[in-house]
Amino acid sequence: MPSTPMHRRAIRPEDLAAVILVSDAHVSPDGRTVAFVRTEIDLGADGYRSTIWLAGLDEHELIQVTSGPGRDLAPRWSPDGRSIAFLSDRDAESDRHNSVRNWGASGAGRMSQMYVLSLPGGEARRVTSLPRGAGTAVWAPDGRRIAFCALVGTSGEDEGLHAASGRIPRPRVVTRAQYKADGQGYTFDRRHQVFVLILADGRIAQLTHEDAEHAGPAWSPDGRRLAFVRARAGVGDYSLFDLWCMDAGGGTQRQLSREIGRAVAPAWSPDGAWIACLGHDEQEAGFGDPMARVWLVPSAGGAPRRLTAAYDRAVVLARPHESSPPPLWSPDSRAVLFLAADAGRVHVVRAAVPDGAIATVVGGNRQVQCVAAARGRIAFVASDPLTPADLFVCAVDGSAERRVTSVNAGWLDEIAVPRVEHRRFAAPHGGSLDGWLIPPMNGQSPAPLLVEIHGGPASYAGPSFPLGILHTYILAGRGWAVLQVNPTGSGSYTKAVAHGIRGSWGERDLPEQLAAVDAMIADGTADRARLAVSGYSYGGFMTAWTITHTERFSAAIVGAPVVNLESFYGTSDIGPWFAMWEMRGDVVAQREVYRRLSPINYIDRVTTPTLILHGEADDRCPIGQGEELFLGLAAGGRVPVEFVRYPGQSHAFRQEGRPSYRIDVVRRTVEWVERYVKPAE
Repeated sequence: MPSTPMHRRAIRPEDLAAVILVSDAHVSPDGRTVAFVRTEIDLGADGYRSTIWLAGLDEHELIQVTSGPGRDLAPRWSPDGRSIAFLSDRDAESDRHNSVRNWGASGAGRMSQMYVLSLPGGEARRVTSLPRGAGTAVWAPDGRRIAFCALVGTSGEDEGLHAASGRIPRPRVVTRAQYKADGQGYTFDRRHQVFVLILADGRIAQLTHEDAEHAGPAWSPDGRRLAFVRARAGVGDYSLFDLWCMDAGGGTQRQLSREIGRAVAPAWSPDGAWIACLGHDEQEAGFGDPMARVWLVPSAGGAPRRLTAAYDRAVVLARPHESSPPPLWSPDSRAVLFLAADAGRVHVVRAAVPDGAIATVVGGNRQVQCVAAARGRIAFVASDPLTPADLFVCAVDGSAERRVTSVNAGWLDEIAVPRVEHRRFAAPHGGSLDGWLIPPMNGQSPAPLLVEIHGGPASYAGPSFPLGILHTYILAGRGWAVLQVNPTGSGSYTKAVAHGIRGSWGERDLPEQLAAVDAMIADGTADRARLAVSGYSYGGFMTAWTITHTERFSAAIVGAPVVNLESFYGTSDIGPWFAMWEMRGDVVAQREVYRRLSPINYIDRVTTPTLILHGEADDRCPIGQGEELFLGLAAGGRVPVEFVRYPGQSHAFRQEGRPSYRIDVVRRTVEWVERYVKPAE
């Protein structure tokens, strides 16, 4: 018998380990089955276990088709629907013993190779044995070939060891600005190249060899050509991508675009006339601009068209952007489907070809995480404030929606989930702001208030289950109110909003955050004497900016921040490109802006007890940023401060890192705010 709300227990930090995730859904060519990934946490191994499942849409049955202690990911159907190619790290230990050692800052991760599984069942067959693993499979229309990308070293120096000793890493000579990547560590001269696997005999051919990043191989409908994206050479090799094409056997490459800012994720139209891709408005926008559009590029050559020019919302990109899924074409080549963010929500949207007319196909108060389609059916994974993520299916027009999985039903039946309210706030600069309030579950007010600031800065709060910030639900269960606001700079709004804080980080958005807090105090929700603030990444910057510019908060949690924009420019894996975009120039041309907007320069003002949380292998917001903040506060000796360092963890570890560390972050956050925000009299 299901539990009633009054009998459900409060959420605890360790509940992170109980959550099952559904992701990466793909519909079979006949439209009858969906392959998806189911991921669980293995606390004993302090890691993750991912398996591939099939959902029969007509029979309403779920079948697990892979198993093992590792991670099986990225299932992709063969054109005839009889096989699935996927990635797995099941042989990673033996591969590491026999392969080149990675001396990167983050250490050698578990490499994934490609496997092919014949259906309805049987053992998967390994089809790659590359030194640094293989990327996601892209089947040729004939089902006999698979294109993919894989890392390749260009100089041999990444073989790693000093010749004299056989043990000591040899010195590294760096000549390119892009020599590391968050989550990968030092990449030096390694670049992703395009490969093709011939399934009949297992031969693998490397088709590209240029000293530049390659991504997104896509077959033409006749299987004779491959489209892909390639980074430009020089200092901007990571930031600016163009669309290219070549014969399927390799050879001469032809550039198809240069007008698109950072083109990624190409997809051929079924009639072969167009290649759709995602990219930005400005040719030199590069890394940083959040306003991605859908573009159409003539496959025979010619000027690209910005299909969604009149739709002032951003297409959702993956991180890294090069791994973004491509737009989905309709069988008649007259429309494309894609994910778009709108006011904190993420929907499935259709754009007509060639006029760009927009229609929302899958909407609702939720965030869709992935979408696939075939034979008049759409499958998608979505999350809302009550559900971490589940698989859904609907007709191609969005009708007849049905939930296919309920993977967390047992856990959700045990716990008390708070409600989430959408609020609108008057902005001090005019207009209004969206916010999401989690009221205290005990119903008491005024309550202590945590202001949770999102990252990006172009990320956005919205109606989804907050696994990355589970402390927000835990605190609501302990009598707190939690507020998340989408200030200027947030994604999921217009281009003007998204670009609105370039060169004015903190100066524009802090007054907006405080205006929302004042509204919460004025309506009796929040207690002005019991306020805390928290944020991660750009939210960490904003939390540091907040405590250096106001004394209103009694506790602060600063996660993986930027506090010194000058040192960020030179130490982050994206520093030169991202900072140049956000500060409207490089550190030389805009030095005054970099210094004015760096919280470290106001460190003497801080009166708020501060907890700093940072991954030691963070190359996006390097741990030196947290170190500068900690030592500045500790040396001043004016406020309590703690600095928690998480070994081996990259910037995304709150969502993807070692489970024990993720639980530790939640527990410390709750303990810190309750230590310094006093109970009501």
